[in-house]
Amino acid sequence: MSASTTQLDALLQRATLALNAGAYRELQQLCRQILAIDKDQADAWFFMSIVAEAGGQPGHALQFVDRALQLVPAHPEYLSQKARLHSLLNQFPQARDAAERAISTQPQQAIVLDTLGVVFTRLGYHDKAAGLLRQAVQKQPDNPQFQFNLGSALQFLGQDQQAREAYTAAIANRPDFSRAYWALSELDKNRTDPGRLDALQALHDRNTNSTDDLLYLAHALSREYEKRQDYDRAFSCLAAAKQRRRSGINYAVDDDLALFNAVRELFTHSPPEKASSTPLASRPLFIVGMPRTGTTLVERILGSHSGVLSLGELQDFPRALKKLAGTRTNRVLDPETVTTAGQKSMAQLGRSYAALLADRVPQQGWFIDKLPLNFLCAGFIRAALPEARIVCLRRNPLDTCLSNYRQLFALNYPYYNYSYDLADTARYYVGFHGLIELWQELLGDGFYQLRYEQLIEEPEPTVRELLDFVGLDWEAGCLDFHRNTAAVATASSAQVRQPLYSSAVARWRKYERHLTPAMEVLDAAGLSYR
Repeated sequence: MSASTTQLDALLQRATLALNAGAYRELQQLCRQILAIDKDQADAWFFMSIVAEAGGQPGHALQFVDRALQLVPAHPEYLSQKARLHSLLNQFPQARDAAERAISTQPQQAIVLDTLGVVFTRLGYHDKAAGLLRQAVQKQPDNPQFQFNLGSALQFLGQDQQAREAYTAAIANRPDFSRAYWALSELDKNRTDPGRLDALQALHDRNTNSTDDLLYLAHALSREYEKRQDYDRAFSCLAAAKQRRRSGINYAVDDDLALFNAVRELFTHSPPEKASSTPLASRPLFIVGMPRTGTTLVERILGSHSGVLSLGELQDFPRALKKLAGTRTNRVLDPETVTTAGQKSMAQLGRSYAALLADRVPQQGWFIDKLPLNFLCAGFIRAALPEARIVCLRRNPLDTCLSNYRQLFALNYPYYNYSYDLADTARYYVGFHGLIELWQELLGDGFYQLRYEQLIEEPEPTVRELLDFVGLDWEAGCLDFHRNTAAVATASSAQVRQPLYSSAVARWRKYERHLTPAMEVLDAAGLSYR
């Protein structure tokens, strides 16, 4: 054995130890030494991919893992890393291709199976994801993260008891797993039986919690106090954790309002020229609105119609808009992107959107694209896809603000950063309201506002009116939406699997004494909520 081979083996062993220890700076240095000796060491390129991803550079990480795959094309771990990076970059067709290639290698490592399961969860293939995640758990049942990932997939599929067992197993293997406690509280939010209060309170009161852990625990703890109708404690523990998180992020609601203003300015003074046709075999039906206002509920109602296929919560239209604009800003949507896209071809935007959907759309009828924040894109949607219909959910302004504040959105998704502060949330709502009023004026019969409270109080006539807007015949099955077995990958997964209920209407009254910051903003804007 040559000296260089011996040196390479030693460096690779040290690199593996550094990887397992999470020592990424040391790992990067070792990989550079390895590649200086032999540029065809595939593991070194793979390790560099992990380092780049940890450093917040997924694009570079993808380049590194592609280099590793040039050397070893059928390596399951490399392919799973490639699939995950594509999914993080919202490059879903490429992610699915890499994941399928990884599965074709018949992977046996639990980490590879778990990674692929998470990728398929992100892609919306929840049955396939659950199968892979079960295999990972079977191989390593004491891994709490694997159990948690399996629980998430099962929850999306409506297999609540099995999801509960997986989350409980995660906590058994890691008693301080705050996110698993939160996931259980979300799963059981509509169950009246209390539980876990003592364990949650003990974990919450520890001084070693990170900001994120404290936020997960506070949300779970708030649910427990709410079950006991102790609304003061439910709010106070939530407010403290929210404020701590708010103070640690670089966020100003004025940045969101600047985006709203850019959209208003464009479509008020220099709207883009509309495309002449919609380049799809079936017709798109967009469901938009503030989060927590019933968008998933309406998706399930419409998706229960025989003439409608729901594709779930998609990011494709904003991605197509960003691609059209060609801006290099960090956000998918920002003032520069909106202004630049407004000067481009809307026909091209429609074609780009159709290409992203590829073979997912049906060949006839309607398909649902449900993404609440697409309310920002409504003008572009109608310009690029003139046959599209847009349903916008509206809910009592103060209930909307409270519900957004009480919801814990994905921590790495900056578009919901307003929700850490009540006044920010209310100011965001005022901006949303103004934009929706503009869309109603400009988009005419292609835009329909549906009130959540009306749907709850008068379900059949409201759904009939909704179907008339879309141009669909009445089907009684739309009112049996809770029997729909399709996966639900949103915070409303538990609610939409039961019949309509009215307990969420005027919930703000239970918290009224704490809502002054939001009420003052809404009052100043002249928005009624009583």
